[in-house]
Amino acid sequence: MTRRMDIEITSTRPDGTFTWRQAGAKAPKGTAGGDVLPASAKIGDMLRAEIDIDMDGPVILSLTPAKQRERNVTLLAITGSGAAFKPVTEVSTNRRSKPDRDAKRGDKRGDKRSDKRSDKRDDRRSRSSDGADRADKRGPSDNGRSGAPATPRRQFTPPPPELPKRPRAARLHPGNAHRLAVLVSLKPEEQVLAEKALAGGISAVRQAVNKQNAQLVKDGKPKVNSDGLVNLVVEMLPRLRVAEWHDSVEAVEKIIDTVDLRDLRAIVARSNDPTLMKDASLNAQRERLRAALERRQAAEMQIWVDDLRAAVDVGRIVAALKTAAQPPKAGSRPPDDLRPRLVALTLEQLSPLTTSDRWVIVLEALAFAPIHNEVVPTGVPAVISPELTATVTRLAPAIPRIAALFGIEVAAKAQMPRPLRNDWRDRKAKAAKKGPPTKAARPAVAATVVEAVAPSDN
Repeated sequence: MTRRMDIEITSTRPDGTFTWRQAGAKAPKGTAGGDVLPASAKIGDMLRAEIDIDMDGPVILSLTPAKQRERNVTLLAITGSGAAFKPVTEVSTNRRSKPDRDAKRGDKRGDKRSDKRSDKRDDRRSRSSDGADRADKRGPSDNGRSGAPATPRRQFTPPPPELPKRPRAARLHPGNAHRLAVLVSLKPEEQVLAEKALAGGISAVRQAVNKQNAQLVKDGKPKVNSDGLVNLVVEMLPRLRVAEWHDSVEAVEKIIDTVDLRDLRAIVARSNDPTLMKDASLNAQRERLRAALERRQAAEMQIWVDDLRAAVDVGRIVAALKTAAQPPKAGSRPPDDLRPRLVALTLEQLSPLTTSDRWVIVLEALAFAPIHNEVVPTGVPAVISPELTATVTRLAPAIPRIAALFGIEVAAKAQMPRPLRNDWRDRKAKAAKKGPPTKAARPAVAATVVEAVAPSDN
């Protein structure tokens, strides 16, 4: 699974690799090859990294310059038009209640109107048997109610234009043929350690042994030497890593034209592992995967630009913002000719005459689009709903200039928000109905690891 985080370059090495750590923290940290490092990068630079987590820890897939958020916000003063205020006089147009008011006041004119209406009703009843006459009297726009005024039919808003639908990318599900072959070749006591290493790496084996040693101390028994078990896992790791990569390559070659770019990019990045680089027989597969990644990435970028252009041309601003926020390659920006149009369409939707509900929908898409700092509305809506206030408060770190219009201050160390997804909302609602989850009993894998290898180690 890939994720994005800001990292800091801590040092460079003579062999071309470099060390890093998460910005503002001590962990996670690690090393990576110099082929992903920009040429102008130096020690202490902050970069945005796309990272994949495997059983050895984080692996850097790509690096892009980190975006610097603007802190200086200028407030706009609303001066108004300067015209004098004129009060509005309300006049009731309810025809049924007006004669009653006139009768209570003793108005003779109201009595005459009442008499005329009663005569008309009698006339209408006398001609009720003649259907043709009634149809002519009522007309095509009458709603059929006696005495009701003729009103035009309601005009419905046409649906928005359809956009081209792209097939969803296939996610990678590698098999385990090569890993099973390695496990069969190991001794029974080594298979337990290998399975644990495949599931969670060396740290999982170490945690299992420590947990079992704590239980042995509690029972008054001698502890097991954990260093021997860890050394044994270290010896098996190269074979396990190569087998795992072979399973992934065989699975991705079957769907190379439809596989998700994140999975393909992760396999190509994993091929730079020093253990895999030592095997010269893997060079052909490695180069073939890199060429496929470049070809797929160029095709996906063109599709992304076409979808973005189609959404802007038909005025589907929310769809355009969501498309702009999900480029095939991290850090990609919309073309120069589409960027001003995207900003202009967004400003049209975020006008003082737009409802609060529409503001919420547009802001949820704008906060994660690459133009989130370029859109500054002329003012806030006339009626600000509690939902709109809560949305602006949550998205304030991503849209500080819009938050300033609502009088919301952004903390200096505020974390960037995450997009809301419908499946998260549905899952949260279902969990609330079912109640708190029950803790299921987990198998004692740690005991199996120590008991299987302890006799040979002692």
